[in-house]
Amino acid sequence: MSTKERSVIIDIMKGLLITLVVIGHLPFFEYDSRTLTLIYSFHMPAFVIIGGMLSHIDEKSKLSKILLKRIKSSLVPYFIYYIITFIIIPTTYIQRINALQVVIKGIGIPPDAALNLPLWFLTYYFVVMTLFEIIQFLSFKIHKLVASKNIKSDFSDHLIDIITFIFIAIIMFISYKYARVYKLKRLPYNVEIAGFSLGFVFIGNLTQKYLIGLIKKINFKNIINIIISIFVILIILVLWYKLSMKNGRIDLNARDYKNAFLMYVNATLGFILLSFFSYVLNILPNIKFLTLNTITQNILRYASTIFNYINNLFSFLGKNSIHILAFHIPSTYYRNAYIIPFLPQNIQQMLFHNSIISILLLTTYGIAFSIILSIIIKNIYKYIYSHIKKN
Repeated sequence: MSTKERSVIIDIMKGLLITLVVIGHLPFFEYDSRTLTLIYSFHMPAFVIIGGMLSHIDEKSKLSKILLKRIKSSLVPYFIYYIITFIIIPTTYIQRINALQVVIKGIGIPPDAALNLPLWFLTYYFVVMTLFEIIQFLSFKIHKLVASKNIKSDFSDHLIDIITFIFIAIIMFISYKYARVYKLKRLPYNVEIAGFSLGFVFIGNLTQKYLIGLIKKINFKNIINIIISIFVILIILVLWYKLSMKNGRIDLNARDYKNAFLMYVNATLGFILLSFFSYVLNILPNIKFLTLNTITQNILRYASTIFNYINNLFSFLGKNSIHILAFHIPSTYYRNAYIIPFLPQNIQQMLFHNSIISILLLTTYGIAFSIILSIIIKNIYKYIYSHIKKN
């Protein structure tokens, strides 16, 4: 698997995940419905696991650059998106004051006051990724101090991971005690949730280091390997479903982990399924089928074209996932105020009834609104910037 191919697969994964985020915020699902239980079992942790896969810290990394990178990629967008939210969402002065308090704290509680609840994820993501990369930075420093000629090279290669794991285990334990056992108040920027989520980043980092290399060695052209892989995935699918139903809906923002061990296992299983589905979606357009039947060849050719469109669609959504995260909730204000009231009564009822058609229509609307708004904002920014530069 080339670096370019892996990048496309990650974009597809992010595209699928952000679609699930939009679906999870549709108005007609009950809090503990089966759909939301399955989605919430892995969609937020999966974003963090992907973050761990994309995190690259080595002995040459500088702490200042690590912090600056995370501030630019998470905190700056957080405040920019909230400024835009305050501009585009029609609401009262009191609601804006209440929302401002939530924004400053960087949390998503209380949800009704947040105005744009999903943006809590950006502060959470900033803390969890920054914490992990600082831990790795410290692990490299400690490794440099303790490493000697007496340590075998094979063990030395894993020593950094062991030191990182010890740090993470301690922080996770403290965070779990704080949030679940003592039930203390929310910390700014979701620090206690981020601390407990460090394991997800570590899982992603280990996946990038060790598992991808092993997967590369598997010959998927071998029919036996394909059958074994499908069998394993089916087992994982059943386990994921059963554990999701057993543990119930989790909610990181609400610090509702249910059984924390099951949450971690289930989120990892969901991530494996997501990775497999994204990989299959990426390779389907390129599979060559040998057949003598012209009609079958044409059907397969059309199917390949359709899969290619689906592949490109989710890859595109993955590249724009942060815009969709930021704007799909504001889209509901405009939908409810300026679209729904002007539709016939039967269509209004249909849109707010749980069905495949309503899920497709409302999800498509939320995503399309987000992408169009992001394009408009980019063009406004370019226009203003070009005029300022001229003057």
